[in-house]
Amino acid sequence: MKYKLTLLFILLSHFIFAQLTISGVVKNEDGKPISGANVTISPSTTDETLAYFITKADGKYTLKIDSPSHETYEIKVRAMNYAFTSDLANQSASNFDFTLQEKAIELKEVKLKESPIRKKGDTIAYDVSNFKDIKDRSIADVIKKMPGIEIETSGRILYQGEPINKYYIEGMDLLGGKYVLANENLSADAVDKVQILENHQPIKILDSLVYSPKAALNIKLKNKITYSGKAELGFGASPMLYQANITPMLFTKKQQMTGSYQGNNRGNDISRQLKTLTLDDLLNESEKFSNEGWLSISTLQTPDFNSERWLDNSINLGTWNHLFKLKKELDLRLNLSYLNDYQKRFGETNTQYFLPTGDIFLNEKKQNYLQTENLNIKATLLRNSAVNYLENIVEFKGDWNNTKGNLLQNDQLIQQNLTKPNKEFSNQFNTIRKIGQQLLTFRSTIAYKEYHENLAITPGVFSDFINQGKPYNDAFQEISFNKFTTNNFIEFSKGLKQFTLQSKVGVKYTNHTMTSDLLADNETINSTFRNNTRWSTFNPYLENKFSYKKNSINATFGVPLQWYNLSNQSFEIKKSYNRFYIEPKFNLTIDFAKFWKVSTSHNFSNDLGSLTSLHQGFILYKYNSIQQNEANFNEVKKWSSSLRFEYRNPIKSLFINFVYSYNWNENNLLYNYKYNADASTILEVLENKNRRKTHSLNAKISQYFSKIKTTFNLSGGYNFTKYDQLLNNNLTEVNNNILTSKFETSFRLLSCTKLEYNYLITNYHSKLSETKARTITNQTHQIALHFFPAEKHYIKFNVDFYLNEDKKLNPNSTFGDLMYRYSLSKKKIDFELSAYNLFNEKYFSQNSFSANNEQRFVYQLRPTQIMLTTRFNF
Repeated sequence: MKYKLTLLFILLSHFIFAQLTISGVVKNEDGKPISGANVTISPSTTDETLAYFITKADGKYTLKIDSPSHETYEIKVRAMNYAFTSDLANQSASNFDFTLQEKAIELKEVKLKESPIRKKGDTIAYDVSNFKDIKDRSIADVIKKMPGIEIETSGRILYQGEPINKYYIEGMDLLGGKYVLANENLSADAVDKVQILENHQPIKILDSLVYSPKAALNIKLKNKITYSGKAELGFGASPMLYQANITPMLFTKKQQMTGSYQGNNRGNDISRQLKTLTLDDLLNESEKFSNEGWLSISTLQTPDFNSERWLDNSINLGTWNHLFKLKKELDLRLNLSYLNDYQKRFGETNTQYFLPTGDIFLNEKKQNYLQTENLNIKATLLRNSAVNYLENIVEFKGDWNNTKGNLLQNDQLIQQNLTKPNKEFSNQFNTIRKIGQQLLTFRSTIAYKEYHENLAITPGVFSDFINQGKPYNDAFQEISFNKFTTNNFIEFSKGLKQFTLQSKVGVKYTNHTMTSDLLADNETINSTFRNNTRWSTFNPYLENKFSYKKNSINATFGVPLQWYNLSNQSFEIKKSYNRFYIEPKFNLTIDFAKFWKVSTSHNFSNDLGSLTSLHQGFILYKYNSIQQNEANFNEVKKWSSSLRFEYRNPIKSLFINFVYSYNWNENNLLYNYKYNADASTILEVLENKNRRKTHSLNAKISQYFSKIKTTFNLSGGYNFTKYDQLLNNNLTEVNNNILTSKFETSFRLLSCTKLEYNYLITNYHSKLSETKARTITNQTHQIALHFFPAEKHYIKFNVDFYLNEDKKLNPNSTFGDLMYRYSLSKKKIDFELSAYNLFNEKYFSQNSFSANNEQRFVYQLRPTQIMLTTRFNF
């Protein structure tokens, strides 16, 4: 019995006390304990962890395994910045000390996926890598896919349906509003982010005083020193085609530079790159340079579709732009450009005039030859800091344009030749300084223009009116014009808590002279066809503006006072006019509910029209239009109101805008168009008040889905205009309606295929008094398929459908293009083979409405053509 109890005790002790305990110390090579070391034990045959311990400050550890069932175990020790070590132990082991060797451990890179759109304050940042794909080359290719932003065919950038007021690269304005050059040539690979700066005030010293509702765009580059641009060379056939582009760009902290030579004869209208598009710069240009003009030849209306399908051109463009940072916040900018463009346009115009006295039909077959040559030189010195502002702009513009046209009307050939040499010079000075607790602004603009127009027409026209019914060979209209203008003002600005008070006083003076004469077979006719006119305008003005800004509310109320003294001398007849106007304006903007913004504006103004339209003698404006205007100046009262809603949610990548606007005009003059049987017109101007009313609605929704990298855009617009018109002495009411809808999207069908689809429908509706309404509906479908069959290979096939309601008069058109690209990614070189107008469409037909006529334009198109292009993006 005693033996059995002893055996039972031994068996129980085995189960109770069968436990493996291992302990020790983890030290470094200097013998110092290591804390935070991870000690684990596992069977030597598997990686199963049976127990673990994390050492404290003393470096000691203890591992316990109940009921050990393996013969050997592996003890593993890991610690940050030390090499891994291990050792084997059996069930009889109890103590293991470890000495670790120091070793830098390289961690695997962890990439955090950034949100594609982020908002901080008034800045919305679009991450370029989220929107760029393998086919994109320039930053313009990427920007057009960003929700809330759109790029028009002219290259102008809109944010929430409104044009941007500045285009910056790293916060610097290199191009002065002519940003298409950078947008279409700057490599997308060089750009990190595209920023929208909402409520952007370009003048820093006014930033906290004068609220701006407009947005600017800023390009953030990846590197502090960026060398980028494009080099391109291409040749093709049918006919012999060429394309060249070398556009280097340099961006550093102390200077920015871009130069460019571009040329082609394949229909690419690169002159867009020299056009000013930002709002502030456009306003400055309109103040300095004017767009007077009288004479023209009968040309084909420019069609509103891709110029590469119809434009027969030979264009060369050169430009150099350089911005130097002379000192801190003191910049010198030089902009130089030269353009030489020769275009041929062939086609036909069929016009039906709707008149109370009976309709008139006119058919014109046209051949136009347009030569454009201009030079622009501009130097800008700018200091834009938070304590003072200084800007001086010196600019010269020269144009040497020549236009020729052959016109076949009723089997009669009419030849036209028009030359327009033009020179303009301006200087604009603007400074803002702090004086005590207020700001003092002084601005002065001086501009001078010298302009000539000469129009020759063979055979002579309006023989009954001009040459007593006798046919003659040549009509020659000549005009010389000179203009001097200066605008100077001083403005005081003062902030009082949430209020800003601005008071401006200034004076504008304009003086211009115009002489003209009409010759028949090189002989002067009589004084009826001659002008010698001098106009001068003296315009003192005063404006008081009150602004309120608190939290999310911004309000502005202004009361401009204008006084005009106008003096006109035509030969020996002198007239003088005085006018005084009060032109109140009010603007209110409210940010609410985090992502919503509502704004409204109301303005009343007066417009004296173009004084150059006043001339006592007749002027032959074009081969079938001769005009005289000896009435008073065109005085127009204008009222405009608008209501705008915006929703901007970067988190959901959703942007919405809705705008309603109303415009009311009252004109003191009414124009009477007297049509002859051959559709030639004589314009008569009568003093008779008439009104024009316009209602407009526009809305757009833009949504981006980051998972599938897809943007959906849906927009629509409605415009209704109503006004009176005199036609052959009959007063007629004109009603015009335009309704548009547009849808745009791009998305991946498969991993190697992407689809882009754009749809546009436009409905025109016009009605004259009691006559039957006329309607035109046009549709456009644009489909592009992108294939990526393998690395370095890219194929694009696109088809455009133009559908017209009246298929008999305006047949539908289908265009197809095909492009194959092979890329050397590391060297950033592309080889492209392109085929344009695959279906060899020869003509394109389009309708349009004006006040009392419907026109059908037929354009001769470019034939099928093949281009081989090599492009280097750097």
